[in-house]
Amino acid sequence: MTALDERQKALEEKYFLDFERAIRVRDRRNRILARWAGQVIGRADVSGYVEEVITAGQTDPGDDDVLQKVLDDLRAANVAADKAMLQEKMRALLYVAAEQLEAEE
Repeated sequence: MTALDERQKALEEKYFLDFERAIRVRDRRNRILARWAGQVIGRADVSGYVEEVITAGQTDPGDDDVLQKVLDDLRAANVAADKAMLQEKMRALLYVAAEQLEAEE
């Protein structure tokens, strides 16, 4: 194996590790967001609500499904919320999730 082959293999491994980590961070962020939203809307079964949000997030790639589910649920519970506020909350929780995962590793 040449040095170039070794370098390419190392870059591929790093890419896959980074991709896997990004997925774990996003999943953690969605769980934190769902727990927060479940408490805000007064869900008795917060764990069940977390699973609802996670399921919503698995239908399509990206954050739109999770954002729309939580936004609709907040509005249905008469909680003042808009898309920009929720996007900012999701962005902030992304850092929290990354820090939590880093602390666990």
